[in-house]
Amino acid sequence: MANSERKQQTGTMSGPKRVLRRLQLKSYVFFHKSRKTPYFLYDNHIPDDEPRGDTPRAVVFLAALAIMTVLAFLIPLRPSYSEHELRELAEFPSFSPQALMDGSYFSDISTWFADTFPLRDGFLALQNRVELLYGIQDQTITGSVTQGDEIPTLPEREDPPEPAEPFDQDGPWVPFPFPGAHTQSLMVTEEPVYLPPEMDPALLPAAEPETPAEEEQAPVEEIPDEELHLPELDETAVVEQLSAVLTIDNSAYEYYNFVLSAADSYTSAINRAAEQLEGISQVYNLITPNSMGICVPEEVQERANTSDQKAAIDYMYASLSDKVVSVPVYNTLLRHSMEGEYLFFRTDHHWTALGAYRAYEEFAQAAGFTPTPLEEYICHEYTGFLGSFYNSTKSEALKATPDTVYAFESPDTNTIHITNETNDDWKYVVIGNVTNSSSGNKYGTFIGGDNPFSYVKNPTLEDGSAVMLIKESYGNCFAPFLIENYEYVYIVDYRYISKVDSRNLKEMCQDLNIDDVLFLNTISTTRSQGLIDRLVNFVD
Repeated sequence: MANSERKQQTGTMSGPKRVLRRLQLKSYVFFHKSRKTPYFLYDNHIPDDEPRGDTPRAVVFLAALAIMTVLAFLIPLRPSYSEHELRELAEFPSFSPQALMDGSYFSDISTWFADTFPLRDGFLALQNRVELLYGIQDQTITGSVTQGDEIPTLPEREDPPEPAEPFDQDGPWVPFPFPGAHTQSLMVTEEPVYLPPEMDPALLPAAEPETPAEEEQAPVEEIPDEELHLPELDETAVVEQLSAVLTIDNSAYEYYNFVLSAADSYTSAINRAAEQLEGISQVYNLITPNSMGICVPEEVQERANTSDQKAAIDYMYASLSDKVVSVPVYNTLLRHSMEGEYLFFRTDHHWTALGAYRAYEEFAQAAGFTPTPLEEYICHEYTGFLGSFYNSTKSEALKATPDTVYAFESPDTNTIHITNETNDDWKYVVIGNVTNSSSGNKYGTFIGGDNPFSYVKNPTLEDGSAVMLIKESYGNCFAPFLIENYEYVYIVDYRYISKVDSRNLKEMCQDLNIDDVLFLNTISTTRSQGLIDRLVNFVD
């Protein structure tokens, strides 16, 4: 009985003690410990396992990093060409003691490693799609568009050179496409064509289908210069700026910012060329606007950060010496654009062959010969072209409405002799069959693409006449039109000529007996000091 009462009293007293003890501990925790950190009153309350935290995420990240590391070192998976950027990727550098000593060998290895990363195009496409999720506004800049310099105003030349025997521009012109055009596939040339083994077999000559009968085309009245104006913007048009590309509905356009120092460097190079070639060759200069300056409504150009292309071209032409014959094409292209002609691609930064033909007509007037009518050429049609603008923007609107490439083959010859960047000489075709080429490579139908040096001999002419076209890629679709007017057409890409020929411009003109030298560049080239430096190196 005594023991029972003692237990009952002990149990009765232990309750308040436990409560008091808990209050003491909680008070200690409150004043001495962080409230964010759990504090356990008794050891048996502590969990056996540590909380999982970020461990699963860390494991996934490390696993992905390990996979990417393995991929990076799988050399067979490394691409050599980028369909996304339409260019050859960097090659693994060749070892040399000099490259090792100056550090360029390891620098080139780093460039190769980054440029040829496996699945590179897939990652770039994914990046573009993520950027599209940023949202579309009326005008949104996701890249950098540099403000152009102010364009100076210079007086026109007092005594501009007069063209000799200009052709009649008052006669009827034929819009394109037109019923009278020859629409056949690539014809076999008069000489066998030897293709290098690495070239796309899709470029081989194709069979000749039937040519449709010609129909009469009514003359179209030419729009006077004073009535030329840029198009009006449709009220329903969606305008979007993506990096340095402007898109309006299903068409894209390249920005142009005038750079005074680069423009002056360009005109100085042309003036030096004319001075050096005086008495040897006549120098012509043709600067073509891009599609922004011809096709984009004026109200959009005023809102956008882009320079006035006509004013820039007028400034550069006024800066040329009297020894240079300028070939004005801005008003010509604007006039034919207003008349509905297809002069510039919508998904690519180049002009079309029809745009080049309109410029060729102006060059013919300046040089004093009659241009070959467009309907006398053999027309080839290649659909499904998605060019550089599409690859830059990945616009669904551009993808849904690809361009068509029209190429015009000379009826006299389709053979061209090419020296490529590896100094290999081979016989090829002026207009290649790109029906089966990828959507981004169809502009390669013209003269085999960008090569340092090429020439075409017209077998129907024996007068020794020769022209040298000094160009970048805008000249590719222009070159075929010269074949009808010269026995020899020499094509020099000044960006790459130093890789295969150490001669400068004067030496080449003397050796090849060049009559006419035509510098043809898009206005975008005249703002790039790097490209102009290459032109200067060739001229000097």
